[in-house]
Amino acid sequence: MVDTGQRFVISITSRDRIGIVSEVSSAISELRGDIADLRQSVLCGYFTMILIASFPAEVTAETIRDRLAAINTPGRPVLEITVNQAEEPAADEAAVLENAYVLTASGRDRIGFVATVSSFCARHQINILDLSTAVADGSYIMMLLVDLSRCDTGEIRRRLKQFGLETGFNVVLQHYDIFKATHEVSIL
Repeated sequence: MVDTGQRFVISITSRDRIGIVSEVSSAISELRGDIADLRQSVLCGYFTMILIASFPAEVTAETIRDRLAAINTPGRPVLEITVNQAEEPAADEAAVLENAYVLTASGRDRIGFVATVSSFCARHQINILDLSTAVADGSYIMMLLVDLSRCDTGEIRRRLKQFGLETGFNVVLQHYDIFKATHEVSIL
């Protein structure tokens, strides 16, 4: 990570096309930006990316926006770009991962599925760190990486069991280390 203190949160959305990740990361490199964290996905044909990067002191949000806007060319989907100054991270990443769990919720696809699960999390002081969803054969599946540092894990497990009974959702909670060990592909 570049030691500058100039950190920015950058988000990009667009109709999907080949080359967006390459173009965005190259533009950031040209500005001597160092990407610290990045998430990218294509949702129903729409490209989405959010990242945090550090830049030299002379690089401003406007400079970054202008350089990324230069990627837009006629005849190709337009990139919608947002650049905001980032505050220093509040939490120690190692401490967060120590209390990280994977929460999986699945059930019949219906309106309000995400709202129901995320509301349960909010009511019980569960911080959602990452979230993905999928629909398959009429079932809705949510996978959440959550921080339980503000919770009594035993009590949360009891409440999740009741929540599953009330909603009809199949709910599974496992520590992130266990999830990672059982789902990570290892190359020997």
